[in-house]
Amino acid sequence: MRVRLFVLVFITSLNANGVTLGSVTRSDYIKWDSNAQMTWVIGVMDGIMIESALASQPIQQSWLGSCLANHDTAQLKAIFEKELNGDPEWWHLKISIIYRNTIKTFCEGSQ
Repeated sequence: MRVRLFVLVFITSLNANGVTLGSVTRSDYIKWDSNAQMTWVIGVMDGIMIESALASQPIQQSWLGSCLANHDTAQLKAIFEKELNGDPEWWHLKISIIYRNTIKTFCEGSQ
């Protein structure tokens, strides 16, 4: 219940500040300033960590948490933006999908 309340409050706060997690396109993202981009990246990372923790049976540390323990948010943002700007085949997708795929591939390669 606490997690759901936190997510609800967090997403409501982001939406009030003009940041939408699920429907953002590449063209939306590149128009934002650096603070809005970082807020979006943090929100998506939180969502993926919750998803991966809830999917683990039995509950274990999430794959994202395990992988990213030694990486800061700025580094993850740079990895994502490199992929976002360098792969035009993905530009039509919602960038939350691009972020998840990019970070998952990064994590699988670093294990």
